[in-house]
Amino acid sequence: MMALIVSQAKVLAMNEIERFVSLFGQQVTLSLNVLEQIPEELWTAIPADSDTNYLGQRIKRINIEALVGHLMRAEDFWTKTLSQIQPNEEMVPPVGVPMLDLASTGMPLVNQYRQVLENNLNRIRAMSPQQLSTVFTFIGRTFTVQGFLWAIYAHHSYHFGQIDLLLRQQSYLPPEFLELPNRDQLIA
Repeated sequence: MMALIVSQAKVLAMNEIERFVSLFGQQVTLSLNVLEQIPEELWTAIPADSDTNYLGQRIKRINIEALVGHLMRAEDFWTKTLSQIQPNEEMVPPVGVPMLDLASTGMPLVNQYRQVLENNLNRIRAMSPQQLSTVFTFIGRTFTVQGFLWAIYAHHSYHFGQIDLLLRQQSYLPPEFLELPNRDQLIA
């Protein structure tokens, strides 16, 4: 009986990871499809500047280029760290950690992000059910690896919403959020 329960848990975990890979892969691909269409001058524009237009120590002024770089670096760091995290370990924020060097703005950055996405999805697909259920802490909160993957999804949505707003402030209308690129695939 116990073997059956463990086997069912593995199946559920893998179904969950397949759902995550499907949704996250399409979400980031949609983001990249939007980014590759925007004019070069919009990447570094700051249409509504203020002293609150920053994201901590790493991004002094929020613009599309900075947000895309932040997303790439965070997602790359987190998937690498999650693939090696040990039970009850603390995952530290990536402050002071050597980070991914970024390509220049525009299409070179989009192309780099496409490669980062592929690497991230490969790392995630390679995780075992045991890895996905590993419990750890991050900034005082307890997560499973699978739960943190959904936090990465939310993080991407949050910052791409900022990119969407920056584009709209500059009279550029991005496509609707749920116009995911793979129309033939069942969504989770």
